[in-house]
Amino acid sequence: MRCSIRVGLVLGVMASLAAVVLLAASPHYITGPTASLDTTTGDYTISFKEAGLGSTPITYTINASTATFTFQCFNHGGNNPQGAPNSVSVSNESSVTTITPHNGQITATVSLSPELGGASCQGGGLQLFLIAVDYSGVTFSDSGTGQTFDMPELSASGLKVGPF
Repeated sequence: MRCSIRVGLVLGVMASLAAVVLLAASPHYITGPTASLDTTTGDYTISFKEAGLGSTPITYTINASTATFTFQCFNHGGNNPQGAPNSVSVSNESSVTTITPHNGQITATVSLSPELGGASCQGGGLQLFLIAVDYSGVTFSDSGTGQTFDMPELSASGLKVGPF
C-alpha cells in the first residue's frame, strides 16, 4: 500500500512538472502588441506583454517599409526662414531588440526613431526641428511566437521636436 502511494505521489509530481514545461513552451500575448506615436519624440512605439516564454531571450523586430521625416529650420526667435522644409524618406527602417524574459514574461516597449538623414540648416543661428512624421507598412515580429503582426500606419504633423 505504501509503495502505491509513493508511486502515485511521484506520478503526480511528474505530471505537474510536465505541465509547467508545456506552459513555458507556449508563448502568447497577454496585452498588445499596440502601436502609438509619441508626438514629443516622433517615435513609433509598440507596447506589449508576452508570457509563456521560459528563459530563452526573445528577439523583437519592428520594420517600416517607408518612414518619412520632415524637418524645418527655425531661428532663435522661433520663426522659420523662407525655404522649403527638409524631407527625409527612409525605406525599410528597422529596429531589433533582444530581451530576456523574467519569470517567463516580457513587458516592454520597443520603438522606431526618426532619422536625421541629410537634413540640415544652412546659415548661422538656425536650429533644425522635426515637424512631421509618417510611418507606413509597419510590421512587428518576435522569435518567441514566430508571428508577424501588421501594425497601423501612423503619422503626425505640427510637431516641433528638437533641436537636432
